[in-house]
Amino acid sequence: MEENKLDEIAVQMISRYSKRYNELGYDVKTLGWGSKEQQDYRFFQTLSELDFEGGKSVIDIGCGFGDYFALLLASNKMISQYIGWDINGDLISEAKKIWSGRDNASFAVNNISTNQKNEDKADIAVMLGVLNLNLNGILDNYEYSFRLIKNAFECVNEVLVVDFLSTQYTAEYPVESFVFYHDPIKMLEFAFTLSSNVVLKHNYAPIPQKEFMLFIYK
Repeated sequence: MEENKLDEIAVQMISRYSKRYNELGYDVKTLGWGSKEQQDYRFFQTLSELDFEGGKSVIDIGCGFGDYFALLLASNKMISQYIGWDINGDLISEAKKIWSGRDNASFAVNNISTNQKNEDKADIAVMLGVLNLNLNGILDNYEYSFRLIKNAFECVNEVLVVDFLSTQYTAEYPVESFVFYHDPIKMLEFAFTLSSNVVLKHNYAPIPQKEFMLFIYK
């Protein structure tokens, strides 16, 4: 995979979210979520397969403003450390302001597609909404997704959670060209190349499109 193509994708993503941030500021729509309710519903889906007993460290890849951390705290999950990574410096700067009073929360600009040797590791990593953009031929979306998932999996001690838009479309919502729909079976097969301990969650309501999650355990 050519590094310049990864850089091109990064530039496009940074521009996309900085433009929204400059227009909307601290808002879930800056991050591409339809509403706070949709964002929370998606985040809640991760909790069914995660164990926070005793306090766990979490890396949030594509953290935006750290809203997932807010949900974990509101859900009374025991978090020893929360590390937020995002490709966009504007979002990270805002997150640092929002969470400045939290000693167990830190944020950094990090591109998981190119940074393959991260010093930080955590018990749990989540990567939510990161793989939804259609790359339109710059790179094969599956090749890109495999790379990011593999890099992210190297950063966890226990489990990685990744979500996708599903090729099991909903009839009520039109297919959109700017997003990419992953085949659940293809992604499950890839997950098995990383671990024999995998959960595929494909049974939650569309938001508003059908989605699924993979829980890949060490």
